[in-house]
Amino acid sequence: MSNLTSKIVVTGASGQLGQLVATELASRLSDRSFVTLGSRDPVKLEEFAAQGFETARADFDDPSSLDASFEGAETVLIISSPTPNELRIPQLRAAIDAAKRAGVKRIIYTSFTNPSAKSRFGFAAGYEDTEAYLKASGLDYTIARNSQYAENLEGTLAQSKQSDTIAIPSTEGKVAYITRADIAGVLATLLTQDGHANKTYELTGSEALSIRDIAGALSAARGKTVNVVEVDPMEYAKVLASFGLPEFLVDGLIGMYAAVAAGEYAAVSPDAAALLGRPVSPVASYVGRFA
Repeated sequence: MSNLTSKIVVTGASGQLGQLVATELASRLSDRSFVTLGSRDPVKLEEFAAQGFETARADFDDPSSLDASFEGAETVLIISSPTPNELRIPQLRAAIDAAKRAGVKRIIYTSFTNPSAKSRFGFAAGYEDTEAYLKASGLDYTIARNSQYAENLEGTLAQSKQSDTIAIPSTEGKVAYITRADIAGVLATLLTQDGHANKTYELTGSEALSIRDIAGALSAARGKTVNVVEVDPMEYAKVLASFGLPEFLVDGLIGMYAAVAAGEYAAVSPDAAALLGRPVSPVASYVGRFA
């Protein structure tokens, strides 16, 4: 364990990724009083407060809460919010502006693979805007471009348990999936190490896999064949909507499948393993746990 002497702030700390980052920091830091975990609802962070972390209200829609939580901080981790572009772009710009007002030296931002308005994934334009706004802010920055989470496969894996069939769009496109825990480990490293200012890292798994590859891993683990059926994206959108997903999220997911089919997430980078100081977790092992 190590000590930290300069204040850092983690936004979105009550979310799935944020909680893993906090857990990772807890394992590395003997003194956690210099770490502020921010959330729209800090009550959700009580277990971390009991471990010695400071907690604060940090609401991207309330600049005054950001000013208060960022005060005195040297480094801020901005975890991108799961909202449509028209909300997320101004929210994250507001967070960067608040960091500037507070005198923050460096922002770490969780972006996404291929953050381009030309991407078939509509949310990518929001990531592109935030990266550009951050680089223009004059602050030191570290951009962590996360590939798709391995956990994104959970719905697909659950489906395969019921019918030994995966019915989904974009079955041939490959994705370099990475676990949320590995990304959290990388972010904890970036928060507690020097030498990462003004750098962009591509955080991916060690191999790119298609849904057919995933089905093959499941088949091997179960000892019986898991079939794959290519589904029309528009028909799949109706299925997603029937589950009660909001329209912006359905559109985003269908766009992501199109990006997968176009090979936008197939590139593999060594950055995550290098920052972790160990190999990333094999996705095949993750899939096997669901077999």
